[in-house]
Amino acid sequence: MVASQLSRVERKTPIRAPRSRVWRALIAIPEFCEWFRARTAEAAFQPGARVRFVSTHEGYENAEFFVDIVEMVPEQRFSWRWHPGVPLPGEDLSAEPMTLVEFVLEDAEGGTLVTVIESGFDRLFAGRQARVFKENENGWQYQMAALDRYFSAPA
Repeated sequence: MVASQLSRVERKTPIRAPRSRVWRALIAIPEFCEWFRARTAEAAFQPGARVRFVSTHEGYENAEFFVDIVEMVPEQRFSWRWHPGVPLPGEDLSAEPMTLVEFVLEDAEGGTLVTVIESGFDRLFAGRQARVFKENENGWQYQMAALDRYFSAPA
């Protein structure tokens, strides 16, 4: 892929739940951790906060990552910045720009349409762009399916 194709991942997923309920699954830390497969000691998301997570995904257990919360518009938009992908041993990402992850909620027939957009891959270090784009393209497909399963699981 050329760099211009490595700019943005977008996934749209219909969820059979009201927008208020989907919003809660996105922004309530215990619920978010359950479907996103992570753990944290943090109590809440809030704009300006940095939230530390540890992955519980098989194959990525104990991988640490941070999200910097950008915006929270109740039942409409939730966004953060992060360093995407799992760093290779010795990779220092402190000078690399972060990507922006946005969740957008809209009413849809039978529930809520959730759109996740991750942008800014074209600004990552050149040696990471293609690998991290592919990881996150696949990752968002997995995560959106996990969010959908979260709502279809028996209560």
